[in-house]
Parts: sequence; structure tokens; C-alpha cells
Amino acid sequence: MDQPIPDRVCFLVDGFNLYHSICQAAKELNGASVKWMDLPALFQNHLYLMGTRARIVRIIYFTAYAHHLHEKNPGKVSRHKAYTRALTANKVEVRESHFKRKEAFDLKMGTSFVTYEEKETDVAIASVLIEGGVLDQFDTAVLVTGDTDLKPAVITFQRLYPQKRVLFAFPFARKNRELANLAPGSFSFSAESYAANPFSPQVRLPSGKFVSKPTEW
Repeated sequence: MDQPIPDRVCFLVDGFNLYHSICQAAKELNGASVKWMDLPALFQNHLYLMGTRARIVRIIYFTAYAHHLHEKNPGKVSRHKAYTRALTANKVEVRESHFKRKEAFDLKMGTSFVTYEEKETDVAIASVLIEGGVLDQFDTAVLVTGDTDLKPAVITFQRLYPQKRVLFAFPFARKNRELANLAPGSFSFSAESYAANPFSPQVRLPSGKFVSKPTEW
């Protein structure tokens, strides 16, 4: 008898959407630190929601380093990079976008100011989603975000690849009903699930060295 074919699952993570969720979860958990989170473990522990044949074949984490905040918060980028090193040591692919300087105007105050916007992440996620369909890299794509900017890409993917699934794994406090209706079977992470899946304080790198959880975390 032929063995059942596994359901190949790929997780595509909107890093900043998840980060803001983590900050909210920390408040929900009375200030508990949950930033040093083991994403592969978190996803593995929710894999049963996709069926008994589901197995993770790829995790891609999309992010950008906030170099523009260095003067106000000198350790922010180094902490972020420590975390992405821990992720890559656990076979998570990290894709970098960037922040773009933008001139803005405060109508109420009548003054201009400089702000920074994260650029390219949504397009990068959409591109990988479509590419995965073209190259048949997965059977189910799980988008870890609550950002509706990805809705057109999901609709296109569903039209082109009706034999494949797209689900949303909504970060805590980021569930979007419109996206949930678009992708039946979507689910949400709880604040408690973040706390239940930490990396160890020291994560071993492929080189044999270790990266440590930042003390501020």
C-alpha cells in the first residue's frame, strides 16, 4: 500500500508584525519577556492544526534592522541581530529589507518631521509565496501576519494554485476577520504560546560558538 504523501508546510513570517504582537503579549503576561522566542518550536507545536500529515519544510523570517534608532537605543540592532543568529542556527532563513527615511508633516502642529518606514517586506513575502507555487516548494503556506496588504497576493495565489493551501497564523492580538474569511483554517497564537516556546539562554551556532539571550530581554 502506498504511504500517504506528507503535506509540506512553509511558514512565512512578517517579523515586525510579530514583534509588535510580542510586545503586546509581554504586557498581557505582566511584563514577562517573550522576545527570545523559538519560532520553529512554536510552529511545530501548532502543526497539528494542519492535519496529521503536515511537516515543516521551510521557515522564512522577513525583517529589517532599525539602524536609524542607534542613537536613541544603541543596543537595539545588536539584540535584533543576536536573535536572527539564533534563528538561522535553527534553520530559519532570514530575509532582510530596510527602513527608508521619509519627510512628513504634522497638520495639527504645523511642523515637518522625519520618520522611517519599513520597505519591501510585504512584496518580499508575496514574491516568495508566488515563487513557492511556481516551483512547487510546498503544499501549504502559512503567513504569520495580520497585515491585509498581503490580501491581493493571497487571492492571486489561490486562483493560480487551487490545489495548494494558504493559511494565516495570526500573531497574538493581530487577528483580522477579513483575512480569516479569505483563508479558512487560519488560526491565532496566544500570548501563553509565546511564553511556552523560548530558546535556551544560549543557542549553539553551526561554528560551535554560542549566541546568548540579551540581558535586557
